Amino acid sequence: MALGEVIIKMPSVVDAKEILRQSTQGRTKPFIVRDTQNDQYVVKGVRGVGPPSLVSELICSELARRCELPVAEYSLMRFPTGMLDFSLEPSVSDLAGGMAFASKVAPHSQDLLFSQIGEIDALIQQRLLLFDIWVHNEDRCLSKQGGNVNLLWSLEKGLVVIDHNLAFDPLDRSGDFENHVFTHQRESFVDLEVRARHEEALDAALDDWDMIIGSIPLEWLYRDIDDETTEIHPTLSERFHLLARIRDPSFWSLI
Repeated sequence: MALGEVIIKMPSVVDAKEILRQSTQGRTKPFIVRDTQNDQYVVKGVRGVGPPSLVSELICSELARRCELPVAEYSLMRFPTGMLDFSLEPSVSDLAGGMAFASKVAPHSQDLLFSQIGEIDALIQQRLLLFDIWVHNEDRCLSKQGGNVNLLWSLEKGLVVIDHNLAFDPLDRSGDFENHVFTHQRESFVDLEVRARHEEALDAALDDWDMIIGSIPLEWLYRDIDDETTEIHPTLSERFHLLARIRDPSFWSLI
């Protein structure tokens, strides 16, 4: 599969219809929820993973889409009054606190296997490695021995990129990407034409920063939505500062 077409649109809002179950996989233990259109989503709530993680999910999904990466389709999900109160799921309170981040379930998908890496276009591998270094997402590791790759392989869609809740943290170090699933692509960036092509895409995505952060629910940004001094950490300005290093030649020393 190759780099895809960019379609810019604001995230949709969907209404939950039925909480099916809580996942037993992953550190965040998200919920599988059906919406009123009978689509299924993997859902993370404010009280479950915390507002900073949801902000990271949304920002990275929007940036990844603009970088032509096959990121999972997502929506903001709201729950009808009383649904969480009457659910029998023991940890359902994780979904409380406001809008949730809902990643649409990719049909007939499974975790990417090490043996399937060769089926992925080299440009996609390069772009995703660079993207993860850019947003400080170290949570995409895979080797012959296994790992936590946070990539799906769908018979219908091919590669599907998921899970960015750990991006942007911590901000004060360069990160370790030696175990990244596509770390072997680092040598590709010696070619200045390859580097320029990817750099242009990331830089253009960052130009939409104001549009992207304008779609973030206020309850994700402030501990008290009536007090802007209670902004979450990392703040939006700190996140932008991290991303802006793509415009500094020294960024390439990290690759």
